[in-house]
Amino acid sequence: MVSAVVLAAGASTRMGTPKLLLPLGKEPIVRRTVRQVCDSGFDEVIVVSGSEHQRIVEALDGLPVRHAVNPDFVTGMGSSFRTGVEQLGDAEAAMFALADQPFLTPAEYGAILTTWRLQRPLIVGSRFGDVTAPPHLFARALYPELAALQHGARSVLQRHASQMVVMHFAAELLMDIDTPEDYERARARLATGR
Repeated sequence: MVSAVVLAAGASTRMGTPKLLLPLGKEPIVRRTVRQVCDSGFDEVIVVSGSEHQRIVEALDGLPVRHAVNPDFVTGMGSSFRTGVEQLGDAEAAMFALADQPFLTPAEYGAILTTWRLQRPLIVGSRFGDVTAPPHLFARALYPELAALQHGARSVLQRHASQMVVMHFAAELLMDIDTPEDYERARARLATGR
């Protein structure tokens, strides 16, 4: 079994309002992102929320996901990795994705999954132009390292770079939404179909 974990626990401090619940097209940002992950072929999708947990659950109503609450979300992303790892059971590998990357599609998530199934590397990493950024998929052997993180997974990627297969995606797919300006750019981009 291969799982996908979507990290959706942040407090949106730079946005000033719960960003994942903002509409993008006809649905909230979090639903758009999670729906794309659900359509990409993983055996299960786990959504880790913290801030606005109940509203996130409501926004995802009807999607085939499991919910996990990170009570320590204010301490940073490391606590969300830990919450996600605790949910993985006997999954052989898990992809960790961010809920605020609404322009990734099932094609990219699915390519990561297919690469792992065919090659079984320790990590399948993502690169957008010159930038390394989530989603990344990790084999089970790395769960203890992920559970010990304080922040993001960069240290794990660096430590095991020789055992990582890197997927190269278009730079424009990497748009995460952190500020009101990011949100306006995303809305404009969706409106123009780019």
